[in-house]
Amino acid sequence: MASASAETPVTGESFKSVFGRRLEPYLALSKSAKGAGCVQLIKDVLTAPGVVVFGELLAMPNGLKANPEHARYHRLLEIFSYGTYQDYQQNKDSLPEITVAQRTKLQQLSIVTLSERVRAIPYAHLLQYLEIDNVRQLEDLIMDAIYQNLINANLDQKLKQVEVHSAMGRDLRPGQAQDMLRVLAEWTKTSEAMLKALSHKMDEVRENYEKEKEAKEAFEKELESIKKESAASGGGKHRKLGGSGAHQGTHMMEYEMEQHMFQSPEFANEYARLGHGGGPGSKRTGKRVPNRG
Repeated sequence: MASASAETPVTGESFKSVFGRRLEPYLALSKSAKGAGCVQLIKDVLTAPGVVVFGELLAMPNGLKANPEHARYHRLLEIFSYGTYQDYQQNKDSLPEITVAQRTKLQQLSIVTLSERVRAIPYAHLLQYLEIDNVRQLEDLIMDAIYQNLINANLDQKLKQVEVHSAMGRDLRPGQAQDMLRVLAEWTKTSEAMLKALSHKMDEVRENYEKEKEAKEAFEKELESIKKESAASGGGKHRKLGGSGAHQGTHMMEYEMEQHMFQSPEFANEYARLGHGGGPGSKRTGKRVPNRG
């Protein structure tokens, strides 16, 4: 990937100080220029290297629109302010012919406009849109735009596209400010609705947390109560079955062993075999055990 990017992206105050400062001499001349003088001024400013914003000059009261011949140059200045190379090509029959330098500048400004909609612009699209014959010429045009701080971009020769990271801000088209305000208003409305929904969700989460906390505390309290009742009940049983002191544990163990022994199937069978009968359903054999004494 061939990579190139502007070392000092032009934004905020730097935009005004760099591009705006380059236009200032022409603004001073426009205050006194009239008619043909204004036409020459427009030619010069469109050719001047590094002058890429024209909104303030376009707003100057120069009377160009009153003369049809001069009005063509005023329209040309509008295209350089916020239009594209395709706008020029579609209306070139009613516009003055541009020089090679002016053509290059308009093509570079068109790349800036295209980058507003898509950041990765295929070479094939640019070659067709800018009416450039070959890739080498296109890459030279883009590299020059990067070095002028018009765009901050990389050239991807493998994928054959230019990846634009940021770009200068061009002059606003008529009605564009209103469109931007409408978009911002919609964004603000959406953001407020989202914040309201998030706030409601947070209230629900907080309420559920408090309920779960209360339920947990009630459960732990009930569990502790059951433990205490169980301990008290078990202690009373042991006191009835056994004595006190060191013998209580021994008496309790003996009692449990006897209970287990008498209730076991082995003991019942042996007891029945010896003729003492057994549990329910056992039969007496009638035999007696010989007396070995």
